[in-house]
Parts: sequence; C-alpha cells; structure tokens
Amino acid sequence: MTGLNSKRPVRTRPVAMLIGCWPAEMRAETAAAYVDEPSVNAFLAKVDRGIYCAPIRMAGCLPKWNREMLDLGLRHRAGLREGGGRPVEDISHLF
Repeated sequence: MTGLNSKRPVRTRPVAMLIGCWPAEMRAETAAAYVDEPSVNAFLAKVDRGIYCAPIRMAGCLPKWNREMLDLGLRHRAGLREGGGRPVEDISHLF
C-alpha cells in the first residue's frame, strides 16, 4: 500500500506510546490525557478560557500542544517556580 505519490508507504497501525513517555508535541487527544482532563472537550474549553496554553498552529499541520508549555502552565497554577519547587520566602525585611 502506498501514500499520496507512492514515495512512502501508508501506515495503518495505531500510534503506540510507552507508559510514562509523552511526546514533545501533542494533538488535543494526547494533551487532554497528559493533563488528566476527563475529555477532549473539557480540555479545549479550558484552553479557550486560558487555563491551558493555546496550541502551536502551522500551515498544513494539526494544532499541537507543546509539553513544556503545558508543564510551565501547570507549575504556574500550582504556585511553583519555573525550575521547580515552591518560591522561596522573602526574608529581606528581617535584616
């Protein structure tokens, strides 16, 4: 079986992913699972509300969510610093 112009074969098997391995860019279905939303519609509604980042859009490509951008948004919402961990308490007023 060949593709559009017979240069590459058509791949018909489903995409498989190892447990614990998430791609750098994800379609809506994968991104929704990554952030543990109950459905793609629930995920997309939260994207529209600004809770999750917008996808990367390029001509001729499906919209994709960047894993690091999703992680950054999740850390920010949880009050964590970009590099991980909770913000350090400002004690400068004690000196």
